[in-house]
Amino acid sequence: MNVSSSAGHLSKIPGAELRSQLAADDLTEESLNQLMTQFVQQATEGTHSAVGWPIRPAPAYTVSKVGVSALTRIQQRYFDTNRPADDILVNCCHPGYVKTDMTGHTGWLTADQGAVAPTYLALLPPEETSTRLRGGYVWCDKQIVDWVNGPTPADRKSVV
Repeated sequence: MNVSSSAGHLSKIPGAELRSQLAADDLTEESLNQLMTQFVQQATEGTHSAVGWPIRPAPAYTVSKVGVSALTRIQQRYFDTNRPADDILVNCCHPGYVKTDMTGHTGWLTADQGAVAPTYLALLPPEETSTRLRGGYVWCDKQIVDWVNGPTPADRKSVV
């Protein structure tokens, strides 16, 4: 299970070509790494927004979390192809806006509430066969969200 963010949803990437590359069913770790490296170079040069990367509010954070979400899909595809009998599930989640040092304790969820989705994913039973939970993107309230097409749920101040 990987921890992403609401910032890690593909819709946070404004460039259609970049979104298409990141959403590709044949995206590899190598290709993803190249995209992430290109972002760093372009951000350093100040040209990242011209090619479709985000500019606000925190482009590096957003791109890193989109990268985690894309990597989740790549990892699940690997296990489905190379180790199907092992029944390994790789998903990612947005834990919510949690009161932590990172948020300056301004989040609206407690640490326990922010642990709901990660705990849910970590404790999926071994016989889970739902294709929606194989390389999935899960919201803080355990909703399965379409990472490619959206939409994302509205942020909530509590979890179910």
